[in-house]
Amino acid sequence: MEILCPKKEAVKALAVNISRSGIVTYCNRPLNVGDEIALKLSFVDEYNVDRTEAIIGDVCWIKPLEDFYAVGIEFRSINEHDHFMLLAFLNYAEGFERPCINE
Repeated sequence: MEILCPKKEAVKALAVNISRSGIVTYCNRPLNVGDEIALKLSFVDEYNVDRTEAIIGDVCWIKPLEDFYAVGIEFRSINEHDHFMLLAFLNYAEGFERPCINE
């Protein structure tokens, strides 16, 4: 995953947790709370084709860790037209979160 910062510099990042409202990433350098950033997320579709989606978000928190930084980013808006692969991934992942309740 890549994060494009306000000065158009790219930061490599690793997605740790993602939802419909935002993402937590690990970055090797700090970002600034309040910055508007663009995330470039890469997916592989069912035909093994790489698909990249860009999502605009705001840095809402940062936590320094030992060798990197945890960064919380809130998405501005996601929609099915521009973020089909992200929403498909989240729909798939949400199926594993539902507990099985036997009555």
